[in-house]
Amino acid sequence: MAKIAYNWTRVKRGDIIEFKYQNKEGRVLRRTILVLEPKLRNQAKNKSSNYLLHGIQLEVSNMSTNTQLRKILEAAGDVKIVDKKKKIYRVELDKSTKEIYSELKSIIKQNGIYRTYNYDKAKKSQVFLEDLRLPNDFVKELLGEN
Repeated sequence: MAKIAYNWTRVKRGDIIEFKYQNKEGRVLRRTILVLEPKLRNQAKNKSSNYLLHGIQLEVSNMSTNTQLRKILEAAGDVKIVDKKKKIYRVELDKSTKEIYSELKSIIKQNGIYRTYNYDKAKKSQVFLEDLRLPNDFVKELLGEN
């Protein structure tokens, strides 16, 4: 498996990225997320950060957070191949974040995978375009091999 070094300024909606982020218990874990909003202004009254990174968590420390990866990616938009050899994908998001969330609400609630991250804290970590372990039949479809 291979990932591609990336830059926080280039992260956009639909990217599947990996970065290290400290949880509330203080453990630093690698997170893989489908980016829904790369840098959204924080509207909270007691802000810990001016900007938040919103996404659907797909993996934690390279362990999948649920079994419905294909359903999540397809419901979010049109899955595209960025790098065939390195198995890097992205999703062309054709709906708003709210529409995507409402479409995936049952999976999100069942698995607790919608996440917001403190953008300033997240960007202290290096960011990568992440390779995903997708089902073989789905990869063949994306490659047009069936």
